[in-house]
Amino acid sequence: MQVRPQSAELDALAAARLRYKAALREAVQALRAEAASWADTAQACHVRIADAQAALREDPG
Repeated sequence: MQVRPQSAELDALAAARLRYKAALREAVQALRAEAASWADTAQACHVRIADAQAALREDPG
């Protein structure tokens, strides 16, 4: 059995994570639309290249 603690703080953290992922996806899409390289996109977003690429593959939910 797995225990899943619940609290307002954990809910707020989960919501913030979803907003971050959505913002990262939008930023990556915008930079790539302007023909920015993966390296430049990752640097501008302060993430690894693999994370920038993964942002485009994730379901916006």
